[in-house]
Parts: sequence; structure tokens; C-alpha cells
Amino acid sequence: MSRQTVYFISPHQHRGLMAEIWANRLMLPDWEIRSAAWTQGVQPDFNEMPLEIMKEIILDLPPVEARSYNPQEVGRADLIIALHDGEFEDGDIPSDLPSQKLLRWNIRNPELRSNDSTEQWALYQEICDEIAMNIKNMEPYFRADYA
Repeated sequence: MSRQTVYFISPHQHRGLMAEIWANRLMLPDWEIRSAAWTQGVQPDFNEMPLEIMKEIILDLPPVEARSYNPQEVGRADLIIALHDGEFEDGDIPSDLPSQKLLRWNIRNPELRSNDSTEQWALYQEICDEIAMNIKNMEPYFRADYA
């Protein structure tokens, strides 16, 4: 059977990368797990803070890469999960996403919530846990066809 694809998208990929890492921890052989930044015209940047927080929990992080949003590639995915801050980014989610494949996770964006790096660190720790729980709650879906 062919592999299915899930894309976690967020404006600058930071929260999407966290979701990609957590989903990879489920070891889903029938799923290709990716993330991308939907901000157009900007090279995806690698804010090290989310990855450093992930390293506190997961000693061996799987390799991840910065990806820009490619509408055709993301549109072919079997599942698209947009991680957005409902207070600040709700209208920013790309409008060309197929709605029947799209889930929206209201996950705060630490960089929009505070300019203080200590506060951002604490917020990233909180959303790391929140993303982990969302991924864990999705596990039955990811395994449904293959159980």
C-alpha cells in the first residue's frame, strides 16, 4: 500500500516542526510526515528555540528540514494540519488549501505573544506539550487503516 502524507503547516514552520517531530515519534511506517512554512516570499527560518526545547525532551531528534509552502505539494497531502494562533493568525492560513483535508489547531505563537526570550521559552515549552497531546490524540487516526 502506498504511503499517506500529513503536512503540518505554520507561518514560519516552528510549531509545524515541533508537530513533525512528535508525529515521527509515533513511528508510522505508512505515513510520510512533513512540515512547511506558509509565509510566502520568505525563506523558512530556523528559530533554534523550539528545537532546543524539543531536545530537552527527546535526546535524539529526527532530522528535520526547513521547507517553504508549495501549494501543489501540500494540496496532494492526505491530511493538512494548520497550526495557527487563533487570535493573531487565523486569517493568514492559505486560502488555497483543500478544506476536506484541512484541520486547524489553535496553537499560540510565542513570537507574537511576547518579545521577551524568557517568556517565549516558557510559551514554547507549553505549546510543545499541547502539540504532543494533539499528536497523541491523532494516533488512532494515523493507525486506523493499518491496525
